[in-house]
Amino acid sequence: MNNASSPMYPLLSTGASTSLAVCFVLIAIFSILFNAILITVILSEKKLHTMTNIYIINLAIGDLLTAIAVVPFDADYMFKQNFPYDKIPCGIKEILFMVSLPSSIINLLLLTCERFVSVYFPFEETRYFSKRIVFLSISLSWIYSMNVGFYPIYKDGISAIIIKDKRCYMEFSPAFAYYHIIVNFTIPVLIIAGLNIFLFTVAHKHQKEILKMVINNSQKCSFHGNVKAAKTILMLFGNFFVCWIIYILIATSHLSCHQDNCLPKELPWVSNVINYLSIVLNPFIYGLLNTCIRKAILKNIHKVLNLFCKSQQIKCIKETDLHLIAPS
Repeated sequence: MNNASSPMYPLLSTGASTSLAVCFVLIAIFSILFNAILITVILSEKKLHTMTNIYIINLAIGDLLTAIAVVPFDADYMFKQNFPYDKIPCGIKEILFMVSLPSSIINLLLLTCERFVSVYFPFEETRYFSKRIVFLSISLSWIYSMNVGFYPIYKDGISAIIIKDKRCYMEFSPAFAYYHIIVNFTIPVLIIAGLNIFLFTVAHKHQKEILKMVINNSQKCSFHGNVKAAKTILMLFGNFFVCWIIYILIATSHLSCHQDNCLPKELPWVSNVINYLSIVLNPFIYGLLNTCIRKAILKNIHKVLNLFCKSQQIKCIKETDLHLIAPS
């Protein structure tokens, strides 16, 4: 399962490569913009400093790394139809691409578990997902993900990084590729899907009983908020699954294929574009669907507009009008 620079990806016509390069550039720009806004808003608003949002920041940091250190190399390769750099940038790109799958799926698994606990054991959430446990789980997830990314280097040294025929890729055995697909994608996906099915089935069935246990309106709102947040996490997972499954199916087909032309040459590149779309859609989905984050974004937009209007001595739009444009 090598990434977009591997021999799995043949050279394309000038028109196709230019179109794909533009797609990669746009993905990198919007991913950096959306993820940076999401991180800034969460960090700037004290009420957004929740355990869920710590995981969201972690997910956004991983997406930023991909947008900054992986996607631009693919855009550059598409424009030039060659990789003109040495093994160090090639290795950074390949390792971070390998890291992106386990870091994202583990983070989504942790998010799902946190939402599961918050809905079913609302009074035990701080016990199972304290700040210490959250930061420890994030640290361990990055340690594991980085070890996955560096494994070919551990095994074969710098020779695992190949620059050949003007292409950059990481060479590893089919066994490791299948391990990557099964352990870092298939198994976590099944666990997340199972947790979500159980979560929403039982929550719907026992919703009245759960609400009877809640005494005041704030606790009722908390319960509904936890369920709504769980639905948002499910959408993040759906986005991740769709964007990655297409790439993985193409990569798996390539592993099983013994002919150079067994796949249409444009298909692997298109699957890579779809794969990268997840890093753009993740912050957009969570920021748009989270009422508190949406309001915080609108508040900051109003502050910027107000400063601009004052500098130009013109009448500015009211903050309430912004909320009418993007209602809760």
